[in-house]
Amino acid sequence: MSRRKLIMVVVIGIALMAVPFIFRAIDKSRSNQYIKEFEVNDDETGEGQENQGKASGGKKKASKKIPDGAIGIIEIKSIDIRYPIFEGAGSTQLNLGIGHMENTAPLCEKGNAVLAGHNGSRRGVFFTNLSNISIGAKVKVTNKDKVTHTYEAYETGVYGPYDETVYAKSEEECLTLFTCAYSGTRRFVVKCKLVNPLPETTEETE
Repeated sequence: MSRRKLIMVVVIGIALMAVPFIFRAIDKSRSNQYIKEFEVNDDETGEGQENQGKASGGKKKASKKIPDGAIGIIEIKSIDIRYPIFEGAGSTQLNLGIGHMENTAPLCEKGNAVLAGHNGSRRGVFFTNLSNISIGAKVKVTNKDKVTHTYEAYETGVYGPYDETVYAKSEEECLTLFTCAYSGTRRFVVKCKLVNPLPETTEETE
């Protein structure tokens, strides 16, 4: 093989190896842009809303609306996870962030909201670190109306890929996270409960 052909082969090889990193950088930039839209500064939240968040048992609400695209954001500080959430779990959604499984409870509302993320994807880290989560870890989810609920991981486990218990309905507000395990043949699942849920209101009696 001539020197020129050898150089071309090397260049093509490097270019092919770089493609996943380029895609990851592009998607990371888009992901960061979605996250930036969720940022709330002190002027936007205001003192009154800050106090409301402290009194609401792990819940707070701000007024700024979030643009079309992402439906929320998830943050797990203990394992360095912070990504936008999108409706659906197709390749488009999971290449940009975390997917909200359709037909499960809406974000920050009553029922079991189920979120899925890639593990070791060439397009991003996403839920790669999910298996490192500890029981008691705090998980924050913000929905499109800027309502933030805090959850606590209380159970982890490995499930079959078609185990419907992952999507089990709940009378209480809860959160389920999952990602692929064992080369996609299993699922690593994290079950979370709402922190300090608001007590049920009762009518006063004389």
